[in-house]
Amino acid sequence: MRKMLSCAICTIAMMSLLSVHLHKFPHHSKLSDPYRLPNPQIEIRDKILGKEQEQRWTREFIPPNVSLGPLSSQQFPVWRPNCPILWKPVTNRDYMPCTHPTPNYTAPPEPRGYLLAHTNGGLNQMRAGICDMVAIARIINATLVVPELDKKSYWQDSSNFSDVFNEDHFINVLANDVKVIKKLPKEMGGAPIAIKYFKSWSGMDYYQEEISSMWADYKVIQAGKTDSRLANNNLPADIQKLRCRACYEALCFAPQIEAMGKLLVDRMRSYGTYIALHLRYEKDILAFTGCTHGLSSAEADELKEIRDSNDKWKVKDIDPREQRSKGFCPLTPKEAAIFLSALGYPSNTPIYIAAGDIYGGDSYMGDLRSRYPMLMSKEKLASIEELEPFANHSTQLAALDYIVSVESDVFMPTYSGNMARAVEGHRRFLGHRRTISPDKKALVRLFDKIEQGIKKEGKLLSDKVIEMHKKRQGSPRKRKGPIPGTKGTDRFRSEEAFYVNPLPDCLCVQSRNPNASVIIR
Repeated sequence: MRKMLSCAICTIAMMSLLSVHLHKFPHHSKLSDPYRLPNPQIEIRDKILGKEQEQRWTREFIPPNVSLGPLSSQQFPVWRPNCPILWKPVTNRDYMPCTHPTPNYTAPPEPRGYLLAHTNGGLNQMRAGICDMVAIARIINATLVVPELDKKSYWQDSSNFSDVFNEDHFINVLANDVKVIKKLPKEMGGAPIAIKYFKSWSGMDYYQEEISSMWADYKVIQAGKTDSRLANNNLPADIQKLRCRACYEALCFAPQIEAMGKLLVDRMRSYGTYIALHLRYEKDILAFTGCTHGLSSAEADELKEIRDSNDKWKVKDIDPREQRSKGFCPLTPKEAAIFLSALGYPSNTPIYIAAGDIYGGDSYMGDLRSRYPMLMSKEKLASIEELEPFANHSTQLAALDYIVSVESDVFMPTYSGNMARAVEGHRRFLGHRRTISPDKKALVRLFDKIEQGIKKEGKLLSDKVIEMHKKRQGSPRKRKGPIPGTKGTDRFRSEEAFYVNPLPDCLCVQSRNPNASVIIR
């Protein structure tokens, strides 16, 4: 009898193990609703793709060039005992979104004219600019015409607003704040337009006095640029809350982007908890920053030629060593791998590469892939046919990376650019999800010592790196002000941008008393 029971138990155990290996894809992501991107639109995905097709993808889809077979213990080392800490969400200290208007907030009055806006930059620079234009339209009492996206930047993307964002949703959500229309009325077609380049980081006085005074002579004002046109701080509470409502509630991606983005998230989650690595080791940023560490002389010359030929980039002569020593360069793929290893992330960690074409391709990615073989990207997770609607549209492809990055268990940018800042701010708003900000200035010194043979990778280095980044994990804190002693434009430039950290304006501490409804600022 005992032998029969033992055999039965062994059989059940073997069946359980086999079922774990056979089950590949969960039907849906297990994220709770409060921690998803606004307007998940699962029903839209089902409508666009068809319920049967969507179920087939999530059950049967195997990403191209990716093996889903069991991983050998020789190929991937055993997880370290402290691994759960690496994935554990940082404490949000009871901070919750608080974007509702104050009691003094009123419906928008009759507009005095129309505000046109031509955005500039990539996806995330345009996102911030669009949200600022919403706030500026409110301040100057204008009807906002849906902004035009930048089609002349480095990426040469022909996408319109409705190709990237959910236009109707944007208009409807802001109905009680600002009147937004899709096009300038025909009767205004012949009206004179005042093209104005608003001053960077301007406050209420500038817009209420200098800009609003233009309504006496014009019915249409066009913002020549949209980036950083509104101050980060010292604005009325309702204007700051409006910026957050515009950014995190109104400005959703177009349904087809949301649908594809959610599928990519589901497919990443099939591998378990994952890191989204914003590996900004791309040709444009290397040319712009002048960073050439580890590159050949031919590659360095190519980047300099790109920089010299771009009239919009004012700084031409750059010392790459000085740039790197100051922490102004993106981490290389090899440096990112050393950093993640030092933090304790094991080699079987699934990593989503949120980036465009990595400069040098496999010749530089090999250092990262040798340590972390489970590297994924939208191109690996989706077929050519699935990505075809977004092909040749860098803004739309960047939006897919944005969704997968915001929804990741851990987000780590290798360069503090526009996407890194936008994703960090969104993750803070959604509950202070773990976001690791590498201290590049300090890390570079360690990397150089490793390269010179002065230091070795191991526990001592790991302990140092972990200690160095204890307070760089995305925990709640107030937005940083200007660097002491800075003046003028440098003072504003040194501030932490509003959309990087919406605390305290749009995040408040919810009282722990279940019978109280008080929000503590």
